[in-house]
Amino acid sequence: MLDYKINDHLQRLVRCFNGLKNIRKRPKSEFLVIDFLQASSERYLKLAIESCMNIGNSIILLEQFNKKIPTSRTNADIFIVLSKIGVIDEHFSFELIRMIELYNRLEHIYWNINKEEMYNIIQTNLGNFKKFIECVIQYYNKKYKVHCA
Repeated sequence: MLDYKINDHLQRLVRCFNGLKNIRKRPKSEFLVIDFLQASSERYLKLAIESCMNIGNSIILLEQFNKKIPTSRTNADIFIVLSKIGVIDEHFSFELIRMIELYNRLEHIYWNINKEEMYNIIQTNLGNFKKFIECVIQYYNKKYKVHCA
């Protein structure tokens, strides 16, 4: 059974992912001129990445009750630790660390992300959120021997 915090963050992540998928369907010409679509995209991306970090931190904290696992000192460390405990593979951890770089830009230098770049990110990188959700669910199914019908 998933921890309630992890479950809450997974639900938030799914909502953001679905919102971004809807925006992704819009034509580029429309995206580039409608401020609302750009602002929504930035907010959804930021919340989705935060949800991934929160889920990762929660898993790490829960796992620390059972075995000695290093504490993540940076946001990027979260995904490195998750790869070490088998939630995600090492290659995928680097993909998620790249999302942290985007998160930092959205948080601290949001004015330096242009419309074209945002559109391209939405078109090409949403699969990382879906894969992360699948990895977390798969990890818990395996850990707690849950079988879905």
